[in-house]
Amino acid sequence: MSTLRQRVLQSGSWTLVGYGVSQALRLGGNLILTRLLFPEAFGMMAIVMIACYGVTMFVDMGITQSIVQNKRGNEPAFINTAWTLQIILGFLICGGLCALALPMASFYAVPQLAAMLPVVGLSAIINGFNSTKLYTAQRNLEAKRVTLIDVTTYALGLLCTIYLAWLLQSVWALVWGQVISATLKMSATHVALHGIRNRLAWDRDAARHLIKFGRWIMWSSVLTFLSVEGGRLLISSLLDMRQLALFTLANTMNLMFWQAIQQLAGKVFFPAYAEVYRNDPKRLSAVMYKARLTITLPSWFLAVLFVFSGNWIMGILYDERYHGSGAMLELLAIGTLAGCVWESYTGVLLAMGKVATMAALTATQIVCQIGGMVIGYHYWGGAGIVMGIAAANWVMYCAQAFVMNRNGLWQPRLDLVFLAASVLVVVLAWPRLALITGS
Repeated sequence: MSTLRQRVLQSGSWTLVGYGVSQALRLGGNLILTRLLFPEAFGMMAIVMIACYGVTMFVDMGITQSIVQNKRGNEPAFINTAWTLQIILGFLICGGLCALALPMASFYAVPQLAAMLPVVGLSAIINGFNSTKLYTAQRNLEAKRVTLIDVTTYALGLLCTIYLAWLLQSVWALVWGQVISATLKMSATHVALHGIRNRLAWDRDAARHLIKFGRWIMWSSVLTFLSVEGGRLLISSLLDMRQLALFTLANTMNLMFWQAIQQLAGKVFFPAYAEVYRNDPKRLSAVMYKARLTITLPSWFLAVLFVFSGNWIMGILYDERYHGSGAMLELLAIGTLAGCVWESYTGVLLAMGKVATMAALTATQIVCQIGGMVIGYHYWGGAGIVMGIAAANWVMYCAQAFVMNRNGLWQPRLDLVFLAASVLVVVLAWPRLALITGS
C-alpha cells in the first residue's frame, strides 16, 4: 500500500502532465478550427458556453466534493444516491438552457442560438450519467487513469470536431463536438475505471447530507460565477476596446501558471487534506505546510519575474500594438505576490466540510475585487482598475488569515516570510510602478 506522500506525488505528476497535454491539444485544435470555420462561429459558441457555465454554477451541488470529503464516500448507498442526484441535476441544467434559448437568441440577435442551446444541453444530461468511479478515484488519489481518460476522450472529441468542421463548415461542428466529447467521457468513466457500479438509489441520510453540503457549494459556485463574470462585465464597461484587449492578454499571462497550480490543489491536495482530516486531524497543519510551500514557492518567484520583467516578456511575445499589456502584467503581478500566499490555502476548508465559511470568503473576495476596481478607476483611470485588482489580493490575505486563525490553521511562519519579501519587492520595483501609474 502506497503512503499518502507517494500517492500525492504520483497523482500530482499525472495531474500536471494531463493539464499540460490538454492545453497543448486545445491550442493545436484552435489553430486548426480557426482555419476551417468563420470567426462568428467561435463568438456564438462562446455565448453558448457562458450560458452553460452559468446555469451549471447555479445548480452545482458539489457531488464530487461530497464524495471526496465525506467519510461515507466509499459506501455504495452514498455513492449511488449521489449518482442519482447528479442525473437529476443534468436534466435541470438542460432544462435551464432550453428556457434561455429563445431569450438569448433574441437578446444577441442570433437566431441559431435558439437551437444551439438545447443541443448543448444534451451534453449536460450525458455528463449527469458520468460514473462516480471518477470521483472515488480522485478521493483515493488515483489520478493516472482519470488523466488518461480526460486526455484521450478530449483528443478523440477534438478529432471528431475537426472532421465535422471540415465536413459541415458550420458552427454545428462545435456544438455536436461538445456532445460527442461528453459521450466519450461518460462511456470511459464506466468502462475504464474500477470501483462500485452505479445504479439508481435513494438513501435518505446520504441525500440529506448531499443536499445540506451542496446548498453551500451552490452558493459558493454562484458567487464564483458572479465574481468572474461580474468582474469581466465591470472591466469591459470601464475600459475601451484597446485597453480591454491589453488587460485580457496581461491577465491571461498572469494566471497561466496559477491555473495549473489550482488544478493541482483541487485534484490532489484537497483529497489529501480530506483523507488526513478523516483519519488523523492533528496532522492536517503539518501536511498543509508542505503542500502550501510546494505551490507557493514557484508561484511567488514567477510573480517576481513578472514584476520586474513584464514589459520585456510581453514585448518579446507580442508586436508593438500590444506592448501596453506589459505594464498591466507588472501591476497584476504585484497583487499575485500576496495572492499566491492566501490562495495556497485552497481546499482545506472544503476538506473540513466548512463550505459556508468558504462561501463567505468568496463573497468577501467579490467585495474586495469590485471595490478595488471602482476606487482605482475613480482616482487613476484604466491603470487604477489594474491597481485595484492587485490591491484586493493584499486585502484578501487579511480576511483569509483571520478565517484560518479562527480554525487553528493559520501558518504565519510561512506566510509572513513571503509577505515580507513581497513588500521588499514592491519597494524595489516602486520607481517602475510610479512610471506606469504616472504617480
